[in-house]
Amino acid sequence: MGADFSIKTIPDSNAADDALLERQRRRLTRLIAFVLLYTVFAGAVRKWVLLGGPVSNVLLLGQLTIPWLFYLIAPGQRRRYLPLLLVSGGLLALMALNPLNHTLYHGLFGIVLHMGWWLMGFHYLENRHLYCWDRLYRLVWFLLLVEMGLSIVQYNLPRMHFINRYAVEGPVSIAFVGEAARVTGTFSFVSGYAAWLLFVNLWTWSVAVWKRRVWLLTALATAGVVASLLSGGRLSLVITLLLALLAYGHLLRRVPFHRLLVVLLLGLVGGLFAFQRSAFLQQSWSNFASRIQDGFRDEEYGRRTLGVLDEILDFKGDYALLGTGLGGTYQGARAIWGESYYLLKYGGYEEEPERIVLEGGYMLFMWRLVLLWLFLRGLHMPGIARALMFIVITFFAPVVFNTYNLVFLILGLGTVDWSYRHFDLPKQRA
Repeated sequence: MGADFSIKTIPDSNAADDALLERQRRRLTRLIAFVLLYTVFAGAVRKWVLLGGPVSNVLLLGQLTIPWLFYLIAPGQRRRYLPLLLVSGGLLALMALNPLNHTLYHGLFGIVLHMGWWLMGFHYLENRHLYCWDRLYRLVWFLLLVEMGLSIVQYNLPRMHFINRYAVEGPVSIAFVGEAARVTGTFSFVSGYAAWLLFVNLWTWSVAVWKRRVWLLTALATAGVVASLLSGGRLSLVITLLLALLAYGHLLRRVPFHRLLVVLLLGLVGGLFAFQRSAFLQQSWSNFASRIQDGFRDEEYGRRTLGVLDEILDFKGDYALLGTGLGGTYQGARAIWGESYYLLKYGGYEEEPERIVLEGGYMLFMWRLVLLWLFLRGLHMPGIARALMFIVITFFAPVVFNTYNLVFLILGLGTVDWSYRHFDLPKQRA
C-alpha cells in the first residue's frame, strides 16, 4: 500500500475560540436582559397584580437571590477573585454563627445579603470582556421611556390612587412630595425607583463617553433631573447633577468647546421656556422645593450626612468589634423570625453603615471598605469619579439591604467601565 500524502484539515483554533467567545457573550447579554427586566417589572406584578401573599414573597426572594443565581449561571471564569470571595464567605459564615444572633436563620439570610455585591462585582471584573452593553442599548432606552411615562402618569394621579400603591403597605404609608405622591414607577417602593435613577445616571454618563453627543447627554441629564423631582429624591438629584458634571467634563476634552457651549445654551434656553409654559414642571419644582424646606425644618440633612458618619465613629452599641450577628437588622428576617434582644436594646437604626456595624462590627465594616476599593480600583474611570463612588456606596447607596441598588449599581458601573475601555483614548486610569 502506498503512503497517504493527502492533506489533513486542521481546525482553526482561533475561529473556534472566537465562536465560543461569541456564544458566551450572547448568553451573558440574554442573562443581563433578564436581570434588568425582572428587577424593573417584578415590583409591578407584586403591587398591582398579586397584592401581597406568598407568590409575591417568592418574587421578592427571587430579587434577593439574583446576585447568587447570576454568579452561578453566568458564563465566564471564576478563578482570579475566587480566593477573595472564599475569604469573605468564611468571614461572613463566622459572623452568621455569632451567639448573640437571634436565630441561625438570621445568619444564613445575612450571608445571602452581604455576599451579593461581591459575587456580581468580581464576576464582572474577571469577565468584563463578555459584557456587551451596545447590544442592550435599545432595551435600556425602552425601560427608560416606560419608567418616565409611567412616572408622569403617577405624579398627576391622586395620591391615594391604586397605581400609587406599594407592594405591601396600605395607602396611608405612601410617601408624599408636596401635594403629590412620590412616584415609584414599576417598583415596589420609593427605594427601588431611586436605585433605578442611579443606574440611569450611570448609563447616561457611559453614553456620553460612548456616543460623544452633547445633545444626547443634555436630553438624558434633563430626564434624570425631572425624574428626581418627581421622585422627591434629594440625594437622587444631587447624584444626577454630579454624574452629569462628570459626563460633561469628559466631553469637554473630547468635543469642540464651541459645540458644547452652543448645545448647553440652547438646552438652558429651551428648559427655561418649557418651565415657564408648563404648569406640570412648575408644580413638580414647587413640590420638590417644599421637601427641601422640610429637610431644613426637621434637621434631617445633618442626620443623613454627617450623622451617618457619626453613627460609625461614635457607635453607641455594646458589641462594636464583631457585632450581634448577620441578618439581624433586615426587616424581612425580623418579621419572620423575630428581633434580637441586643438590637431591641440598641434602639432605632436606619442607615446601612450603622446596620453593618450592628451586624458584623467594625471588622465587617472595614473589610467591606477594602473589598469596595479593590473593586472600584479595577474599573476604568477618572480617579475623582472612583473616589466619589467610593463615598456614595459606603455611606449613601445601600447595597446590602437594598438589592435593587446592588443590581443597578453593578450594572451601571459596568456600563461606565465598558465605555471608557472601548471609546476613551487614551484610557483613563488614575
